[in-house]
Amino acid sequence: MEPRPQYIQDIAALDPIAAFGIVLGVPRIPISINASGSFSTAAVGEQIEAALDTTIAQRTWIDNLQYDLQQPNVFAGQIFKTLYDAMLRQAPGISVQAQVQGGPRYLVSPKFTPLNNFVNLINSRWLAGWPLFKQQSILITFLLTQAFPASEPNSPPYDVTLTFNGWQFLDHTVDEVAVDVAAAELRKMGFWVPDPVKLGCP
Repeated sequence: MEPRPQYIQDIAALDPIAAFGIVLGVPRIPISINASGSFSTAAVGEQIEAALDTTIAQRTWIDNLQYDLQQPNVFAGQIFKTLYDAMLRQAPGISVQAQVQGGPRYLVSPKFTPLNNFVNLINSRWLAGWPLFKQQSILITFLLTQAFPASEPNSPPYDVTLTFNGWQFLDHTVDEVAVDVAAAELRKMGFWVPDPVKLGCP
């Protein structure tokens, strides 16, 4: 499917190089990156840090986030297991704080935010995608905010995985295009592009 002009315009306002690569028809490939952690106790307030399992070696656009929760020792082998897992997804009892490391550094969530709300925020607000540039990384801190079921003394571990789904260019040399050159070429094609210096794009 051909990219819509408005989609390219939205990306160009954030990252002229990515928009220029799309207009040129450089193939894009999907990518999934995970940040996983495991709570080993049922102590409310426990925090664990999780780094991405993939190094970001080129500009990457995140389209959506998903999360997976596993408590393998709770209702193991019982018919209530699937119901419990479905309810757990609605109320994970986990909050998350995310910070992007590398240039530029910034906090995505300055305070701990419920996991399901954090995922919904990214998916609903950043419709054009979330740009991550070469050598940036994301550090996730998970905070346990509700106890495990009291009837399950052997309930740990509680495993959580936050998955970042997005795309990258198949040809890594797109990153070598100067941002001012990409912006100038897009303007020639009729796209409005702000001053790259003000954008702070690498």
